[in-house]
Amino acid sequence: MAQRPKRKKLYIKKEFQTDFSLKFLILIALESVLAIAMFLYLSRGTVITGYSGAELVIASTGDYFLPTVLLANLALIGVTAVAGFIIMVAYSHKIAGPLYRFEKSIDEMASGDLTSRFNLRANDQLEELAGRINSLSEKLDGAVSGIKSEASELEAALEEARECLKSGSLSTLDEKLRKASEKLEQLKRSAGYFRTSGAHKG
Repeated sequence: MAQRPKRKKLYIKKEFQTDFSLKFLILIALESVLAIAMFLYLSRGTVITGYSGAELVIASTGDYFLPTVLLANLALIGVTAVAGFIIMVAYSHKIAGPLYRFEKSIDEMASGDLTSRFNLRANDQLEELAGRINSLSEKLDGAVSGIKSEASELEAALEEARECLKSGSLSTLDEKLRKASEKLEQLKRSAGYFRTSGAHKG
């Protein structure tokens, strides 16, 4: 599969990428809160002695270390939030980019253009899905091309039969009608490849 150049724009599907990144940041924040809660739970009922300047302090372990733990966790959350958001946006574009292209390709197919093919950029995800979309597009392209060709051949066969009628050459009319009938059957077989919701009216 041909590789496209690297994508320059990282923020492609803003809603998806923002939601993806924010959930990651919320998870980090919850992890920090849980770490503080576990520390307070495990240190309950214990005391510690230490110096605050020249003064000896005796305090519960939780109360003594809580300000330091809170400050450390806030710093950790801040650094992780910035780094995590950048990493998540940078990584999520490898999913958001293909999703954007999938939408465009499907819109093109829906508008009747079966010639376009989906090409992933280097390191993009969803490569298997891209291959399936290309396979579908190629099959539809081939099937519709066949139907168009057979319709043209049927039109030509009917025109030949019409010319036979005009010229009064009834001896060859039967052969021309048989040829047109064969082309019609081919066309019906090709169209029968597609399963549709419309009721068949015979």
